Amino acid sequence: MSVPSRRQLPPLSKSRFLAGLQCPKRLYLDCYYPELADLVDRAQQVVFDTGNEIGELARDLYPGGLLLGGERVRHDDAVRKTGKALSDPGVPAIYEAAFTFEDVRIRADVIVRAPGGVFDLVEVKSGTQVKEEHLRDVSIQHHVLEGCGIPIGRTCLAHLNKDYVYLEGDYDLRKLFRVDDVTDRVQPLHTEVLTALEAMRLMLRGAEPPDAKPGRQCSQPHDCRFYGHCHANETEHPVLQLPGAGQELFDALGESGIGDIRAIPADFPGLNPLQQRVRNCVANNWMYLDRNLSKTLKALEYPVHFLDFETFNPALPLYAGTRPYQVVPFQWSSHTMSSDGGLRHDEFLHSGDVDPRENFARSLLEALGESGSIVVYSGFEETRIRELATALPPLADRLTALVSGRMVDLLPLVRNHCYHPEFRGSFSLKSVLPALVPELGYDDLEIRDGGQASVAYAEMIRSSCPPARRDLLRKSLLAYCERDTEAMVRLFMKLREGP
Repeated sequence: MSVPSRRQLPPLSKSRFLAGLQCPKRLYLDCYYPELADLVDRAQQVVFDTGNEIGELARDLYPGGLLLGGERVRHDDAVRKTGKALSDPGVPAIYEAAFTFEDVRIRADVIVRAPGGVFDLVEVKSGTQVKEEHLRDVSIQHHVLEGCGIPIGRTCLAHLNKDYVYLEGDYDLRKLFRVDDVTDRVQPLHTEVLTALEAMRLMLRGAEPPDAKPGRQCSQPHDCRFYGHCHANETEHPVLQLPGAGQELFDALGESGIGDIRAIPADFPGLNPLQQRVRNCVANNWMYLDRNLSKTLKALEYPVHFLDFETFNPALPLYAGTRPYQVVPFQWSSHTMSSDGGLRHDEFLHSGDVDPRENFARSLLEALGESGSIVVYSGFEETRIRELATALPPLADRLTALVSGRMVDLLPLVRNHCYHPEFRGSFSLKSVLPALVPELGYDDLEIRDGGQASVAYAEMIRSSCPPARRDLLRKSLLAYCERDTEAMVRLFMKLREGP
């Protein structure tokens, strides 16, 4: 990957600036080796599409503006059109305005003409709160606008209001969005922007990418699109697999030259009991299984119901009484084991464009009855049931009874009583299952995780979804959710056997 020291630097953009703040190596690769980036999967594409949809909707907060064509228009052409629009007092707002200053290019979501000959800068975000990375996002835009001589009045962030309750019909945009004035929070970042830009340009002149060891920056504040490239040749059990480890521990390990869990000395300071257990299992290639776990599982009340939910959380609420990003359950699967080991499978998958929650809840209550332990993997299902009890008062008592003494969460039981080196630091069902029940997996399914299930359901209920495609999605969703509860049954039986 080595090349001569670079003289002609690529232009920076808002996204590249933010990439450089997250990790200098990410910026270098983005500028010179974009082909090394991971492919964008369907779930990530949905996130991008959702952001675009919310950005377009937010323009109606500032009606009468001029759209400059976004990314479809060449940047230099968009800059010229922006200058013309800024000089026309009849244009109250500009959407996707383009600017360049000192070879930094930006597109501003909305520039609004304000009293006193100034303009307000409005950045639209699809989340529900202002985050630190958002402030740095608008700080680089503010820097470019000032450099171009554009007088800025207020700097604002428009985002979805998590407290907005959708009723029916069109959204009330003034309630759906919150517009926060962050001018006072952005102005102190001016020096930081200048310093960061200087460091990035210096780094980009290098003949090789900077040496950046994998760490928390690989996924914070966002998953790096070069994650696969940077982790391709990492050790089998990197220290990043230590559950719950903080940066202080990573720094201590790094200073000691330790990158693999197997190289951690038995008496290394700073490991908590769980991390010590992980270290021991990996270093000695053994499995830890506490005998008490088997006793706990053998004491469950039959019939034992193994339960899993699938949900989606549309950014823009679809059903009356829901909020932005509210989690809506649409599917459940249950395997019920009798005392003699017999199994019965029940399932529900909503169809149609109406609110699925009541049909979901009624069918669930019928399937689970009034007796027997309900086994889940994480507290997700219990939280959803409590939310349903609040949303559906006539069913509240029966729903609450499901979580009052009947729920058994396998996740903390596994975390506290079991570890296998092939867990690789994760206690998710998708990590635990192949280690303990290797003959059962998800590779034969079209849908293999909850994120894909959410995307599939959102596609399935769209009126534009062709019947054949809708039928395929339905079958795939049913197969995936059934596999999740089958996996819990098999895991339960494995753990119940004991060491």
